[in-house]
Amino acid sequence: MSVTVFLSNTNIQIAVGKGTASGVKVKQFISAAIPEGAVLNGVVMDEEALSFAIADCWKKNKLPKSEVTLILNSPQLRANIIEMPLLNEKKTTEYVARETKDAENGRFTKAVSAWYLIDKDTKAKSQRVISEMAEAEFVNTYVAIFGKIGVKIDDIHDGVNLAIRLLQGTTHNNSVVYMILDGNSLVTIFFSQGKYFYHSTRRLFTQPGTPEFAKEIFNSISEIRQFASAQRLEDQIEDIRFAGLGDQQVARLSNDILNIDSLVNISSVSCPSFVQSSDAKQFPYFVYPCAGLLKINSDRQTLLTATKKSADKFINSRNRLKVILPAAGFLLLLVIIYLILVFIGGQKKKTLAELNSYNTDPDNVAQITRYDEITDVVSGLGGRQGGVNLLNEYLDTYPIPDSTINDEISEAAKPYNVKVIYNSYNADTGVFSITAQSRTVEKINQFIADLMGNEMFAKIDYTGYSAIKDNGGWQINVVCTLAPREVEETPETEEVTEEAN
Repeated sequence: MSVTVFLSNTNIQIAVGKGTASGVKVKQFISAAIPEGAVLNGVVMDEEALSFAIADCWKKNKLPKSEVTLILNSPQLRANIIEMPLLNEKKTTEYVARETKDAENGRFTKAVSAWYLIDKDTKAKSQRVISEMAEAEFVNTYVAIFGKIGVKIDDIHDGVNLAIRLLQGTTHNNSVVYMILDGNSLVTIFFSQGKYFYHSTRRLFTQPGTPEFAKEIFNSISEIRQFASAQRLEDQIEDIRFAGLGDQQVARLSNDILNIDSLVNISSVSCPSFVQSSDAKQFPYFVYPCAGLLKINSDRQTLLTATKKSADKFINSRNRLKVILPAAGFLLLLVIIYLILVFIGGQKKKTLAELNSYNTDPDNVAQITRYDEITDVVSGLGGRQGGVNLLNEYLDTYPIPDSTINDEISEAAKPYNVKVIYNSYNADTGVFSITAQSRTVEKINQFIADLMGNEMFAKIDYTGYSAIKDNGGWQINVVCTLAPREVEETPETEEVTEEAN
């Protein structure tokens, strides 16, 4: 019997059961509170309080103390999907270590990397793996906390990627958006025609059951729509499945969303057929621990194994250095000091003789005086010329807000029947302020996506969707920053350049 433990900021969620590569059988769901502030985004802030909560949970529920998998959603535990050549286990471990090190670019000081296989294509000689990366200290902290109560952790995983692997089996090749609410953290996962495409995590600031909560959820849906539009996907983002709330709360949320967009269909996440449990209604609250029960391919390296190898390597290196360094270091130090002193003495004598000869030469003294005078004159002229050149460059590249700008914006709006209101132009910043109006939000998103691809604009910012009371449409404020003009080199300029050369 396996145990998977998911730690959020507020709760311990546990699923006890067995899993295969394609299904899960859950014997028991368990939930317990975590003292406030003990864990923050997967990082332990109060070890004593967390240890007490875990020990109390294990004691009350008489849980097994082996075959335990810990699941976390934390910025300190990074996970990514990597497509790579088909390699053996050792070379895959080396490949993942290089890829994760380059991706993190020094964000972790003493990182360890792990991986597990998702699938492989023998014909194409390629494979996809989930790479996981964390600080060795981060891993050891959790191993020590559970070890205090006699619980042995076998593995540590990122929860979102496990949930993606579990939920992908429920899409039936359809385009679906899953939303998993954990306290005030919302994870959104987008499947396009049954294939995972994108996920995001955001913090919510309102309580479920309020109109403001529905607006925050709709904002997340709009982000997915904008992402799909920018990727030129033709998916209709309408099927939203929600986990982490009760059926009544989801029904209330669905009604509030329908008042904003009648095309969106929000429903509760149902327990998949491949997840067997006598209490299937609890599944939407235990997505992460259920996902942790799915059996992972044996081709992998765990974070615990990587951490142990890193520690062993450090200990062996340190022991060797303890034997070698004292004697060799002292001898090498004496040799280096002697050679340095001999070299420095000879160089100083040679340099001193050369300097004395040069400094006393009358011709050199006269030339240096003349050089200083000319340098002062050239420096003054160069500074003035540089200022003039920079001013000319600014004038040549300054954007001209003529009628062609308005024409470009109007032409971009026509295909989507979007009404554009020109509000203002700021000559100091080169910024146009406009308002885009349409009956549907999607048309505005497509219009803005086209503007982003126009070379006349350096940047497009848009904020503040709001409903239009008169005709029931929508409008948004759009800020268009003009791009600098490109100045082509004239024939006269080219001639001057050639002559100068």
